[in-house]
Amino acid sequence: MTWFCRGAMSRAMLRRVVCLFALVALFLSCGGCSDFWVSENSIATVTISPSGLILKKGDTADMTASSVTVGGTTADATSTATWSSATTSAATVSAGVITAVAKGTSVITAVTGGTTGTGNVIVASTTLPSTLSISYNATSTTLAPGATFKVTASGLIDSVSTDLSDYVTWTSNDTSVATVDIYGNVTVLSTATAAATFTLTATGTTASSTITATSTTFTIT
Repeated sequence: MTWFCRGAMSRAMLRRVVCLFALVALFLSCGGCSDFWVSENSIATVTISPSGLILKKGDTADMTASSVTVGGTTADATSTATWSSATTSAATVSAGVITAVAKGTSVITAVTGGTTGTGNVIVASTTLPSTLSISYNATSTTLAPGATFKVTASGLIDSVSTDLSDYVTWTSNDTSVATVDIYGNVTVLSTATAAATFTLTATGTTASSTITATSTTFTIT
């Protein structure tokens, strides 16, 4: 009886050991503990500001990077992030300082804590837009709660009308009525009341100033 109990205990211990090794193998195969739990100090998001720049050849301008941890702590990551430019023939970057090299576009990337943020740069040869214009694909300026549509921005780059939607920052003057995301997608809140109004603003950032345009007024029915 004693031998049988000891044998049974041995088999139970063996099963535990096998399970332990299986867990260790799974842990190692997924690259570490990050796939099992996430530390509050892990970087959740990285945001580049401004999200777009409109420059001409020879200009320099600053972008900053900020990080937010899983635990909600925000920090300036400009000096610690690893910066890169997707198209160095158009623009280069060093520690957030953008240098416009030649006409073209580039995506700027900042990486910190394994998390990436991106921004966009467009470079003109000689002439930047002095104004912006806003257009939208809604069929009317009178909208119902829950309505969605998209806005775009354009301006003259080297005297040619150019879509600058990826190089501006969008804002709504009343986020309790309607919101707009970084891509220009507009959503009228379901709680928006009749007769409420809102406008949208596009802001472009150059090396020395900002360019803004405000949309027509939209009204909720």
